[in-house]
Amino acid sequence: MARAFRIDPRQRTAGHPRRAGGDWFPRALFLLGALSVCACGKSGSTKPPAPPPAPVEVVEAASLTMPIELRAIGTAEPLSTVRIRSKVQGEILEVLFADGQPVRAGDPLFRIDPRLFEAALKRAEANLAIAKSASDNASEQAARYTTLIKRGVASKEQTSQVLTVEESGKSELAARQADLDEARLMLEWTTVAAPISGRAGAALLKAGNMIQPNVDTLAVINQIQPIYVTFSLPENTLDEVRRAMQASPPPVRAYGPDSGELLGEGTLTFIDNAVDRGSGMILYRATFPNVGERLWPGQFVDVKLTLGEESGVVVPSAAIVEGPRGAQVFVVRDGVAELRPVEAARSLGGQTIVRSGLAAGERVIINGQLRVSPGGRVVEKAAAAQP
Repeated sequence: MARAFRIDPRQRTAGHPRRAGGDWFPRALFLLGALSVCACGKSGSTKPPAPPPAPVEVVEAASLTMPIELRAIGTAEPLSTVRIRSKVQGEILEVLFADGQPVRAGDPLFRIDPRLFEAALKRAEANLAIAKSASDNASEQAARYTTLIKRGVASKEQTSQVLTVEESGKSELAARQADLDEARLMLEWTTVAAPISGRAGAALLKAGNMIQPNVDTLAVINQIQPIYVTFSLPENTLDEVRRAMQASPPPVRAYGPDSGELLGEGTLTFIDNAVDRGSGMILYRATFPNVGERLWPGQFVDVKLTLGEESGVVVPSAAIVEGPRGAQVFVVRDGVAELRPVEAARSLGGQTIVRSGLAAGERVIINGQLRVSPGGRVVEKAAAAQP
């Protein structure tokens, strides 16, 4: 049976004097490993430093009433346009208005040589006098023969002939009267008058020109008091506009496209009866009194159609952030930003109505959202002045 030998550690140390104390190296490795484990454990459990608060601009949401407005680009159009033409032929003797001046209905604009028509009038008057004399004579003869036939002196045939001549004379008299009326009318037409009130353009034909009746345009008059402004809106606005029209004609304002100056106020008076299939737009027309003639035919204007008012919580439009779930805002509470979904209604003049998701008095970020994360800390800075 084999024996197990046991070496005395003292003998091993004593037998190998150069290895005395030689177990320091494993112990050193053990200590280094333990230190590295401790160091690793400490570094793994250390949290990164928190980011500094993000600087942001914040405003309070307010409860306000905003107008419901639709905006478009419109064109001013005259209420009526008339091309002035002569009804008689002749030479223009005189132009009786200045180019571009306002005129009233009935004002004389052109005078055409009347001499030929004056002569025709005199001839018609003479013919009427002849016909009247003949008719009077025929009436006297008819009265005489009517008395004679009652006495049995005149024959029925003679009486019938006399009565026929009387009727013919009356018809001739009526015809000559019609000729006289026509001659007077033709003479009256030698003065071309304005058929409507408005503003005349330039005289297209001057004195000395020969004109043909109902062919040559002498001038153009535009009626601009009142005046129309036409504009188009998407077809999805039709129901809202029609509901407003049923209550009362909604007001319309026209502004200068460059200056933004108010040029006039009117009311919506016309909605086209069909939607343009090509553009999906529908035509509207508003009527403006245009007392000061601020609106001019052919002028482009910015149009605001007001359909009513809407109340709600209002924030600057810059506070609205579009996200995967729709409109959102950052709400600041105790220096912490909270990302909250909201229902935005409509925007006007840089302000947006929020129907739900936000209460009046809550503070929302309007600038610096890109530096903010939900739940992150923020520091408020003064908001820039609104233009």
